[in-house]
Amino acid sequence: MEKLQRLTIWTIILNCFIIVGAGHGIGCIGLLEIIGLFNKFDIGTEDFSLSFSASYDKSLSAISLFALIGHIALLISVLASKVKICIWTKIIGLLFLWVSFFYLIHNAFSDNASLIGFISGIPFISISIILAIKVLKQKFHSGLKSQSSSF
Repeated sequence: MEKLQRLTIWTIILNCFIIVGAGHGIGCIGLLEIIGLFNKFDIGTEDFSLSFSASYDKSLSAISLFALIGHIALLISVLASKVKICIWTKIIGLLFLWVSFFYLIHNAFSDNASLIGFISGIPFISISIILAIKVLKQKFHSGLKSQSSSF
């Protein structure tokens, strides 16, 4: 269980430091989340879009919102005491982080900012896949234990 907690924390950290191009500079997803909280993620404005065909700049608010939800879910999984809650919140958190990463790189081969995000996100993707595999193995093993105890 300790190893899963470390992988979870590393997944959060590596996701926070994925580089994004914003305006005439660069930042990271963690910084976008903080700015998004103060600007309410631009929901209801023309700068917020969930469309896959939207431009990179209009996707930044959705990226930060999904990443924030994923980070909160993973932090809840670290603090959860029940194994079932821990597993499900890790799965939900990873799904939100992957959706956020997909929004970041959805036009990686036509936009340099997306390509930079993709390259800087390779460590995050690698560790999150390892975490997902370990979580699914733990879910499978805990499911087998609960079935065998019912006989």
